[in-house]
Parts: sequence; structure tokens; C-alpha cells
Amino acid sequence: MVDGEQRRDALLDAATGVLLSRGYDKLTMVDVAEAAGLSRTIVYRHFASKRELVDAVAARALRGYAVRWRTALSEEPRPGTPGSIYRAGFRVVAADPLLTAIATRDPQVFGRYLRDPEATMPGPAGPEFLGLFLRRQQEAGVVRPGVDIASVAAVLEALTAAIMRAVQEHQGRPGSPSPDALIDTVTEMIDRMLTPPDVDTEAALALLDGVLDAGAGTPAQA
Repeated sequence: MVDGEQRRDALLDAATGVLLSRGYDKLTMVDVAEAAGLSRTIVYRHFASKRELVDAVAARALRGYAVRWRTALSEEPRPGTPGSIYRAGFRVVAADPLLTAIATRDPQVFGRYLRDPEATMPGPAGPEFLGLFLRRQQEAGVVRPGVDIASVAAVLEALTAAIMRAVQEHQGRPGSPSPDALIDTVTEMIDRMLTPPDVDTEAALALLDGVLDAGAGTPAQA
């Protein structure tokens, strides 16, 4: 027998597909019910409105992002530097159409949802989370002292969206850098700006794990 949590997951899976293919403005609860093979009544038992449904879609995607981000970081050549942490997160987002749409606030996907004052969707690593994490890194000696953390957090969030848009718009054009070259360059810039000469990368990874384990590191909760 299918329990309530399985039905909820099925609805979120269906809503993700409909959202990406049709966009928020054209999405209906009937569409989601049909895509999930369930009744509209069941959809409304779990979600009171379309906005609440998309809130839940984004929140689930961002919880999964935090786990995949930590896994991707372990594959970095020098995991634990600010640049490697940024690059690992960027690559996870860039590989997922929904996370990319969240990061760029794609109007074709989210439409009127972006103007809804009650919508709760954060970014994959919004300035609040980045600010928290960078401050903790600075306290642990992983980020250089004297760096204006609030400014860096705002710049990195804006930079992430701009890079993703550039990749989408210019990929394949003659003379355009590859996505990998682009993010490698940004990673180097971040490390030159933020990383001390003798950074303790083990301390950085322990700090990241602590933030994620505490729940404050999941961007959906930041």
C-alpha cells in the first residue's frame, strides 16, 4: 500500500516535470495529479495551493543539493578551499535543470511565482547561507581575516546566476570559453581573494560537515 510520504514524493516528482516543461504560470493541480497518476483531491490533501506545491518542490531540490554538494566536494583536487567549495556547488547546480532554474530565477520556469510575496524559495546558496558559512570559515582561519563577508556573499550569489546565464546563452559560440574553463577561472579568483597561504583544508571540511549536519547548512533552511 502506498503511504502518504510516497504519494507526496510522487506528486513532487510529477510537479517538477510539469514545472520544467510548462512553467509555473501554466501548471495546474490537475496536470500534476494526472502526471502522478493520482486524483486532484489527493494533491490538495498535501498542498493547499500551486504556490505551496512549488515551495515544496524547491525545498526538496535544495535539500538534495546540500548532500550532492558535499559528495562533489570530495572529488575536488584540493577540497576545503573556498574556491573548491564554490566550484563543487556550482557543478551540482549546473547539472540539474531545476537547481539551475532556481539559481537563475528563470522567469520561463517560475513566472508569477517570482513575484509572489508568500513564495519561500531561496537560492541554492543564498547570501544568508553564504554569509553564515563564510563567517564561520573566517573564524576558523579558512578565509583571510579582514574580508568583508557580507559583500563577498552577495557577489558570489550574483556571480553564480550570471555565470549560469552566460553558459546557457553562449555555450558553443565561437570564441566562448567552455563551462569548465569558466568555472575554473572563477574558482582561482575566489581562492586568490579568500584563501590564506597555509589554509587548513581538513578544518574547512570539518566545518562544512558540522554546518550541514546541524541543518543550518541546508540552503532550504538558511
